[in-house]
Amino acid sequence: MRLIIDGYNLIHTVPELAFASDKGQGREALMEALRLYRKRRSHKIKVVFDGGLEPGGAKERLSGMPVSFSGAERSADDVIAALAAKEGGGITVVTSDRELAGRCRVHGAVVLSSEEFGNRLLEVALGMPAGAGGDEDGWDFTTKKKGPAKRLPKAERKKARRKDRL
Repeated sequence: MRLIIDGYNLIHTVPELAFASDKGQGREALMEALRLYRKRRSHKIKVVFDGGLEPGGAKERLSGMPVSFSGAERSADDVIAALAAKEGGGITVVTSDRELAGRCRVHGAVVLSSEEFGNRLLEVALGMPAGAGGDEDGWDFTTKKKGPAKRLPKAERKKARRKDRL
């Protein structure tokens, strides 16, 4: 699976990463969490951040992962949308930006919200138990009926399959 992550969007969404007072500390915390995540999952991950040192955008590696900085004249959203247009349905984009999510879905990319991925990132990277939330006694009882009449739309099923592989 190929993941394209909207870096600052994820940092500001996950409270455990947003503790840092400056962007550099948040970036380092995110990259360390992704490094731990990648030890347990063999996904190809690329993180895109706004800004950078070079006018055309800089590419480098942090914690062994490719990282792109959009540069002064482009936003990270534009870079991610261009990657989605190039790769199409083969990638999963992690962002909570609705406008960017729409631009990526047009090209067939699956979009996961930063909240969804952030929870999964912490579960895998930090070894937290899956589904730590829920009822105290462990019972998840519902009276909702299941079956073909309640089948999710195709795009939602595709998203759920990708989410299960994270």
